[in-house]
This record gives sequence, structure tokens and C-alpha cells, in this order.
Amino acid sequence: MLSSSEIRRYSRQLMLPQIEEEGHENIAKSHVVIIGLGGLGSLAARFLVGAGVGNVTLVDGDIVNISNLQRQVTYNEMHLGELKAKALLNELRKVNPSVNIKGKCIYADRDNLPCIIQSAHCVLDCTDTLAVRKLINQACFFAHKPLFIAAASGCTWQAVNLLPNQSNAGCYACLTNTIEVREDCVTQGVLGPVVGMAACHQATQALLFLAKGNNADIKWGQYIHCDAAQSTIRAFALTRSIHCKVCQ
Repeated sequence: MLSSSEIRRYSRQLMLPQIEEEGHENIAKSHVVIIGLGGLGSLAARFLVGAGVGNVTLVDGDIVNISNLQRQVTYNEMHLGELKAKALLNELRKVNPSVNIKGKCIYADRDNLPCIIQSAHCVLDCTDTLAVRKLINQACFFAHKPLFIAAASGCTWQAVNLLPNQSNAGCYACLTNTIEVREDCVTQGVLGPVVGMAACHQATQALLFLAKGNNADIKWGQYIHCDAAQSTIRAFALTRSIHCKVCQ
């Protein structure tokens, strides 16, 4: 039974058929690992903590700098020079003190990823480099962890939900074997609200999964490409590549 204060706090999502009380209880028992705490990760984390995800681990070794403030809405000038994981943890504890939040001020790599994601119910990849995304994809595939990836550059954002060991769906390495992925806001620039759109999509998909598990009405293995300037969305099924070294 939810307490009266919990009902008041979560009343808006409890009314949703995709959540309801049972789904909220599942959310409250979940552990989410968020890797990369920039414009995507900091906002997605805010929504997950606000929704009452029981345990959230924040992973990033970077510090807040002035160029971040254009799109990383959780930080402000008072955070300049602080480690993002520490700054974000302190801000999120003000949002929902009942959530167990841990910060890891490290960069994810091949050696530490298995330990970082070991107890996670799902992982959010909010990083901004292709090489790191490939490492996270590989670690989640071998650990059988559902993975939600999002990225943004220019006026476009992209996302894909990956459920390891699906018979027909590929992984992120399959995607990069199929098309040239250009998801780098450092060289191409990015509009702040576009990053927010990607983060909202990513957080939504994760919450629906946490609430209903494999019964959630979400698309697995479907790569979405949205052009916010043109208001267009394209999507295609991500099939396994015969040359993939991860999922084959």
C-alpha cells in the first residue's frame, strides 16, 4: 500500500494505465544506471528520480563547464568546475529524498562496465562518443541488461531500445556496421531543446519498461531518427548483422 504522501507525490503517473500502482511499485524496486551526465543523462535522471525509481547510479568523470549550460538544464553557474556526478546527485536529492542515488565520478570503460551495470535492471546510455557506446552495448549484451540509447546533434535526435538476445533484433554494433552514425555535438553543434527531446523519449521508454517489464508496450530494436527542425520522424527495424562481433 502506498502512503498518502506517496499518492500525492506520484498521483499523475498512478492514473496512467501504463503505470498504475503495481507498475509504480515495480519502478520503486528498480535500479537504473545512467552513463553520461550531460544534456541527455542529467535530464533523464531528473525524470527518473522524480518518478520514484528506487535506485539510481550516476556515472560520469567529467566536470561542469560553461558550454554545458546551453543544454544541460540541471546545472547552473554555481556548478562550474564541479564533477557532474557529484553536482547532479546533490541536486536530485532535493527533488526526491526517498530515492537511493549514488554517484560514480569515473568514465565508463571496458574494465569497469561489468561491475557498474551488474545490479541494474536497465541501463541508459547518454554518452557522446561512438567508441564508448560500443563498449556499453557490448557490456549490456553479455550481461543481458536492457539498454536505452539516445543521442542528439544539430537539430536531430536518435534513439534505440535494445533487449539482448532477441532472436531477430540486432545491437548497436550492428547499427554502426550498417550505416554511418554521426552523433557528435562537439563537431556539429546541437540545439538545446533537441537534446531535451531525446532525453524525454529515453526516460519515457525506460519508465514504461520498469513499470511493466517485457509486457511494456514499447518498440525494441527500432532505430528512430527525428529531425526537430523539419518535424519528421523516420524509423527502421535494426536487424542483426552477420558481421557483428557482439551479437553473432
